[in-house]
Amino acid sequence: MLPRLLLALFVLLAAPVAAFAKDGQSRFAGFDDFLVHYKVWGKETAPAVILIHGFTLDQSFWRNQIPALAKTHRVIALDSPGHGDSARPQDVTYSMSLYARAVEAVAKDAGVSHAVLIGHSMGLPVIHTVLRRGQLKVDKAVFVDGAIMAPPADPKQRAEEAKMLADLQAGLAGPDYKLVLEQFFKSFTPKVPAADLKLMQARIRDADHHMVADTFKHFADADVWAPARFDVPVLALYAKMSEAGVKDWLKANYPKHKLVVWDDVDHFPQLEQPQRVNKEITDFLK
Repeated sequence: MLPRLLLALFVLLAAPVAAFAKDGQSRFAGFDDFLVHYKVWGKETAPAVILIHGFTLDQSFWRNQIPALAKTHRVIALDSPGHGDSARPQDVTYSMSLYARAVEAVAKDAGVSHAVLIGHSMGLPVIHTVLRRGQLKVDKAVFVDGAIMAPPADPKQRAEEAKMLADLQAGLAGPDYKLVLEQFFKSFTPKVPAADLKLMQARIRDADHHMVADTFKHFADADVWAPARFDVPVLALYAKMSEAGVKDWLKANYPKHKLVVWDDVDHFPQLEQPQRVNKEITDFLK
């Protein structure tokens, strides 16, 4: 009982600070006896958009999209559990279900019953899990180079992918996990602007070990990628380097999708080509 009382007291004390934040109202939602940090921009009466960042990052990596979205929507960007200014509990399983429930908790705290969900990378399986759970009504969804970890149909390819994931999981579970993370990110960040890359590297070096190892362990959980079909309009923005298998997966799971593929971006189009990404998203939300 005491942790819940302390949690409630902290949320109440933190609330007045939100009104004075210059870059969005900073708030905390109570969730499973710990706090999830999020920020809010735009009119409270406007339709809601919830932004979900990728693995090891935080809500600040949507900074190029927020001004454009806040013109017409109430924008909510959260730090997922174990990330950013959210709590880093050591006694939880960092599954896609945990991250999805955090999205639901933030929406509830913000008084939102339905929203557009926009996710980068790991944000895709988080949104996919929100839809599977059915606790928050999703009006539309946007996947920005979303990570799809559904097992390939081809047995040989499936075995090769399983071995690659197992090797990476072993590295992330070991003492040199930050070095493994840095090498992992290097493979898809050559086009990221220098200032953004520096910030990204800082987040990687600050990443909590339990969160990193446990999250990657649960990326490919069978319950996340079991066959599903959702009647939700989806905009999928992908780099050419990431598009393998995307078309077929979207067709099977999201028949109302629009797939856009660019050959001049890497895994972070929202950082590399923000104006182009913003136009696609704002047009989709009209």
